[in-house]
Amino acid sequence: MITLKRRHFLTLLPSAVLVSRAYGADTPAITPSASLKVSPALKAALANPRRATDDIKRDDARKPGETMTFYGIKPGMTVAELMAGKGYFTSVLAETVGDTGKVYGQNNAWLADRFPSKRPLADLIDKQVYKNVVEVAAELEAPLPTGLDAVFIVMFYHDTVCMNVDRAAMNRAVYAALKPGGIYGVIDHVAARGTGLTEANKTHRIERHIVVEEVTAAGFQLTAETDLLANPDDPLTVPVSRQELRGHTNQFVLKFNKAT
Repeated sequence: MITLKRRHFLTLLPSAVLVSRAYGADTPAITPSASLKVSPALKAALANPRRATDDIKRDDARKPGETMTFYGIKPGMTVAELMAGKGYFTSVLAETVGDTGKVYGQNNAWLADRFPSKRPLADLIDKQVYKNVVEVAAELEAPLPTGLDAVFIVMFYHDTVCMNVDRAAMNRAVYAALKPGGIYGVIDHVAARGTGLTEANKTHRIERHIVVEEVTAAGFQLTAETDLLANPDDPLTVPVSRQELRGHTNQFVLKFNKAT
């Protein structure tokens, strides 16, 4: 049995210790989770009752307010999410950028085919009435709308390995879509050191250094990361879907920037 004590450990151990244990010594400046103060305006936005009840229940584990604060997402920005699925993170982005902003939610044919409507974001847009969300049906290597302030891929980078995505082309497409200085945010499940890509299809994890190497090869600079979603009790060797671990895996939270 896995005992989860994320909050307890985060209050006892310095953030630099937690991150170095999980991610390795090549970590840039760490933003401690305790320093991520969510503004009243953002708290109010994320409490919008149009958000799905099940999504709001997930907020305690996923910490969307702190995540948006870390990445510096603001009202009026234009952002995109790769492999948005049904839109948990898309709705977080939509509430954060507000009515003056815009969110492109991309899903590919592999995912769309799993929905009768072929539109994974249909409920988010049509029933929850997110008018600032634009659904994009495209493969991950395809060009994105340009002039974006930020692009995110959340707990899916590892799946690009399983799907044989050309990740170099995907990362170049993200780079081309962003404004100078634009943000590329990658959040994913930590794999044990030395496992490389081998756990992507088995436990749905990936080593942090692989993501860093592949994304920086496209021209990005890793500028910051945070211990916000670190969990030192995660053994890193079991599937992320394990009931006692689901939603509480050890996750790296990386912020890359396009050159200005």
